[in-house]
Amino acid sequence: MKLISNRKEALQTVMKDGMKLRIVSKELQNDKEIVLAAIENNQSAFQFASENLQKDEGLASRVVKNNAYYFNIIDPVSGLKYDIPMLSSTAPNYFYSYIYYVKFREHSPDTFDKMLRWD
Repeated sequence: MKLISNRKEALQTVMKDGMKLRIVSKELQNDKEIVLAAIENNQSAFQFASENLQKDEGLASRVVKNNAYYFNIIDPVSGLKYDIPMLSSTAPNYFYSYIYYVKFREHSPDTFDKMLRWD
């Protein structure tokens, strides 16, 4: 399968079908504008964004919480419930790295409040 490496072509492609983000080059899967266009078309395309962009709070917050690609967790300290996005439904790789990234960046015990809460 040929990967799309032209930015303009990639943007037009994902605007028509967000899931085509999977055939966009790795470099362009790290382009915030292209990933945003893809998830606005189809939120499941989020799983094909680069690892760096999957950790982006702004992009993650745009993905609807009732999507099938979510894993529910409970913060053991506060008891609050959160939806954590998964990379894919066939190979679930939960965003614990995202949680740790936010925790270490914020150095705050209430870091989970930055997650996608549903309680």
